Amino acid sequence: MKRIIGLAVTQSVAALLLSGCTILPGLNVNPASDADQRQASLPYTLLQITPSVIAELEERAAERSRLPLEGGLRPVEQVRSQGYDYRVGPGDVLNVVVWEHPELTNPGNELRDTQSAGRLVGPDGVMFYPYVGSFQAAGMTLAEIRNYIAENLQRVIRTPQVDVRILEYRSQRVFVTGEVQQPGVSVIDDTPRGILDLINEHGGLTDLASRRIAVLSRNEESHLVNLQALHARGNTRFNVAVEAGDVLHIPDNSADKVFVLGEVGQQGSVPIDRHYMSLTEAIAGAEGMDVLSADDASIFVFRSGVQPGVSRLCECDPEEALVFGLDLSRADGILLAERFELQPRDIVYVSSTDFARYNRVVNQILPTVSTLFQLDRLVTE
Repeated sequence: MKRIIGLAVTQSVAALLLSGCTILPGLNVNPASDADQRQASLPYTLLQITPSVIAELEERAAERSRLPLEGGLRPVEQVRSQGYDYRVGPGDVLNVVVWEHPELTNPGNELRDTQSAGRLVGPDGVMFYPYVGSFQAAGMTLAEIRNYIAENLQRVIRTPQVDVRILEYRSQRVFVTGEVQQPGVSVIDDTPRGILDLINEHGGLTDLASRRIAVLSRNEESHLVNLQALHARGNTRFNVAVEAGDVLHIPDNSADKVFVLGEVGQQGSVPIDRHYMSLTEAIAGAEGMDVLSADDASIFVFRSGVQPGVSRLCECDPEEALVFGLDLSRADGILLAERFELQPRDIVYVSSTDFARYNRVVNQILPTVSTLFQLDRLVTE
């Protein structure tokens, strides 16, 4: 009877050991099989990273950078090339000079500085000038104000020569917030400025600033601006011209990270400090693969969210998550890993070898095995 019980215990232990590979918790994705895909509650598509896949991803990125800017945004270079006329607003201070008539420019010949000699545009947009009276200056260009004053002065001056300049720009402001060295307010003048000009005026980006996107709010709508294309690729289309009332926000880089899990030296998040991070850099940032347990032939990148243009990569829905597989045991795999650009919130998973998984199972059940054998000895004795 004791021998039968001992045999039963031994058989149970053996069965447990033999089933170890199937009871190990964790991820075990095989890019050569679609079994996981059929069983998943969240649909996804497996893609092997190949030169053609990387070329397609690079082309998609290039196409996105060529798309028209949304919401009526315009590059500052386009605004400058098409001509820009500043329109006066409430609070601006103008200097009006009527040549050969200093009594109009400086009545009473008082010694005044240039600022105090100016003409203020009131909060209602109205400005006063002698022999012209009060008129609505807000919304007019300098040329329109000059012509208006000259036309009305013809009643008292023959062929008046009028010059109008702005002494102080006060009416049109933009606000810069977020991760810049000196958040605050900038005043728009007669020179069109883009978001790069604003960032530089406010001391540049902080160490915690995102290098990928900026948020420009205009007329109660928010627009994402591709800082990565602007900084890293020199695409000046994204140096958007700012307008009065705009709010430029530079977010922090808390979302600019990837997650590296599995058989690496240090699992966790790896920040995208620069404008670009390759798969190789992400693994290196996690202290590399574990030389004893990592399966370098099974590296996966999980990417969720809407994938525009994904239909050219596979027969799948743009809403589906993508899982990219790569074999780093091959020389071409290492080269492809350097070309594969990661996106924020990507998850990199380095699989373990079958032997490593088996060893973990053994280590997990060894205490139980030891207890069972002790029990077996007690029974047989």
